[in-house]
Amino acid sequence: MRSYRFEFLLCLAMCVLISAAAQAQTIRCTSDDGGKKYCAADTSHGVRLVKRWSKDIPCVRYGDWDYDEKGIWVDHGCDVEFALGPETPTAGGGKILTCTSDGGKKYCDAHTGRGVRLVKQRSEAPCKKDVTWGYDGLGIWVDGGCSADFELGGGAPAPGAASGSTDSGKAQDQSCLKQAGKAHSDQLVKQCLQVSPATHPPCNAANSCELIEDEIRRSCALLGRDAPAFCGGYK
Repeated sequence: MRSYRFEFLLCLAMCVLISAAAQAQTIRCTSDDGGKKYCAADTSHGVRLVKRWSKDIPCVRYGDWDYDEKGIWVDHGCDVEFALGPETPTAGGGKILTCTSDGGKKYCDAHTGRGVRLVKQRSEAPCKKDVTWGYDGLGIWVDGGCSADFELGGGAPAPGAASGSTDSGKAQDQSCLKQAGKAHSDQLVKQCLQVSPATHPPCNAANSCELIEDEIRRSCALLGRDAPAFCGGYK
């Protein structure tokens, strides 16, 4: 009797995974004339950026793209391929996200609050943590041709977590502009200024990314339910 029950539960779990995979599909959305464009899509199961086609546009979420219940919008010449549907769950309860560098630095939006772990390298180019890949409160970055599958929720603490831990003293000494580039540091500064209640907040690209992210995380926690959507990536 127990054997039948186990088989039933196993079958049910497999059906859920198959159903989730079936719901996932991709869509390419392009800002042809440099202006804002909507692409109708079923976003009820989530949206994530999987490939950036525009070489000179960073395509940062909330600034160059986002989505609502009607579809996805892109702006400023952003040309991106998106995956619709839930990320693939792993045996450990995490989710898998593939992030690929075309030779330069690329960011993939993801909820990294519960940590990130590389589970499979797909490129011939090496994927070495803090050298050709890493992550912060906005997502995962890859560089130097690195392409890999990453597990979200791998259990490792997020960089710059509330406990005050950092990747290294060297990272703290570098400006966010040097650490992450202009597009990403500008996005962090913009988010920081949007939520920080401090009279003189540390929302400046001359500070380290970790310092700015800590301020965003602290401010988002203070706002609680009134926090903007991007705060979900800093839990």
